[in-house]
Amino acid sequence: MERVPTRVFRNDWGALTPPAPGRWTPEMRVSVVIAARGGQRRLDLALASLAAQTYPGDLIEVVVVDDHSSPPLRLPALRPEHCRILAAPDGGWGAGFGRSYGAHASTGDILVWMDADMIAAPAFIEAQARWQHVHAECVTLGRVRFADTGPGHPTEVVSLARAGRLHDALDTGRHHEWITHLLATSDDLRDADHLGFHAYMGAAAALRRSLYEAAGGVDPDLDLGQDTEFGYRLWQAGAVLLPEPAATAWHVGRATPSRTRLPSERFRTEALAELMPHPHAYRERVPAHRRRVPLVHAVVDVRGASYDLVRGCVDRLLDSAETDLVLTLVADWEGAGHGPAGAGGPHLDLRLVQANYLREPRITFAGTPPLTGFPSPFLLQVPVAWGLGQVALSRLLASAERHRSGLTELFPAASPSHDAGVRLWRTRALARALRVRQDGEDLADVVAALHGRYRIHAGEDTLADLSLYRSVPPPPRTETGPCARGPAVAVPGQAGPGAPRSPGAAADRRDRRAGAEQEGPASAPGASVPEGGPRPTGVRARVAAAWRRILCRGRGPERV
Repeated sequence: MERVPTRVFRNDWGALTPPAPGRWTPEMRVSVVIAARGGQRRLDLALASLAAQTYPGDLIEVVVVDDHSSPPLRLPALRPEHCRILAAPDGGWGAGFGRSYGAHASTGDILVWMDADMIAAPAFIEAQARWQHVHAECVTLGRVRFADTGPGHPTEVVSLARAGRLHDALDTGRHHEWITHLLATSDDLRDADHLGFHAYMGAAAALRRSLYEAAGGVDPDLDLGQDTEFGYRLWQAGAVLLPEPAATAWHVGRATPSRTRLPSERFRTEALAELMPHPHAYRERVPAHRRRVPLVHAVVDVRGASYDLVRGCVDRLLDSAETDLVLTLVADWEGAGHGPAGAGGPHLDLRLVQANYLREPRITFAGTPPLTGFPSPFLLQVPVAWGLGQVALSRLLASAERHRSGLTELFPAASPSHDAGVRLWRTRALARALRVRQDGEDLADVVAALHGRYRIHAGEDTLADLSLYRSVPPPPRTETGPCARGPAVAVPGQAGPGAPRSPGAAADRRDRRAGAEQEGPASAPGASVPEGGPRPTGVRARVAAAWRRILCRGRGPERV
């Protein structure tokens, strides 16, 4: 997506100054996408209203996607100059598929959504497109009204539009009450919170194509609820949502669920909540294995770190009270498969890490860190030397929502500076910061200017410095039967086969499940030895040899 020149704080679109309608010269091509199924008469009225727009006709393209109508839809005589009907391909149907296909087939710089049963006011396109001309992140929301009956003929629509009497002829005062309430309680979305995307409705909206593509486009598999889900992704991509009352359009005829865009409680829980971590009330009812988009995308750069240090950091994240997260471990994983595997080498550490977490569904491996957490609302950056307490992430998230901060940072209480620590980035703020940051600017400072910053100093039970401890590596498992290669290695200072097999993390898990809040790196007796204390000699080499024997036999290591 292109860079933007103006910095908008959160969603305060008041910082933008668009040209006044009728007093500017548009330059961008606009594609109006209409998904339609049947209703030829209403489509004729809709196209007639688009033929009477104040936006230049040579810059308007209208794409109607015929959703398997029988008989097929046809173009009326009274329509915009550049107008065509496309038959929806077999295998797809519904409003979501129609909008996705229409957007793909269109060519305009700006996409305008409009329902097939609507009559648009003459300024419908111009009033919205002026915002996209001044700021690429703007998503304009037209004013949707309801009319019991409409004009009897397309020519009547054009006559009323040119005479400025469409409002008098159609408006009954009926509208979306919940949208009106949302706008009234958020200063027309200037003060919208993390649920501001609920104001988005695809019946009458406009956005830049570049933003549409950055957000991933409309989900073609969703017919009901596609507006809410796409609005959620637009919000995470950094969209500035704003109402445009001059862009009025009227639904003509009886209201239906597909027009009111209000999915049922069951649909919100069983379908949309799998794709959207917000609102929390619906998400909490979805089992963890069905959550397709996590609340938090955590990233740990493990390059150059020892296997034991990685285990200490990652296992604590997996044991977090907040389970709605995935982790990406960053390292040269491809190179680790080709380098020497000698005891103590960095390639061996990476192989051990990968072998240990290959079966963990919440962990992925990458060579470079992601720029944002999209489509997750948050990106969590954890230095590998830090260990988070069990409720640390929950507290970070609560602080981020309470203060609406774009960046929430967690530092040890004894830290003399803010140079290192755990960072929770709001994906929405981070995406926008990447588009406005100038060369040499610190990304954290840009995010703070766009969305605010909040810092927390934490005690050792919340944030532990794992680099101060040397963890005792786990002994290999005892094998019996014809494949046995020898007895388990006894580790001085541990109780034998029943001792913890990870650097404090396994013991921490058992203690927590028993009700103990022991989150520091030395909370499990025998699990770690302070720097400078007794350390077994040759244990690491013996453990490495045991792991190599397991891997050579084609058997992955068991999770502990």
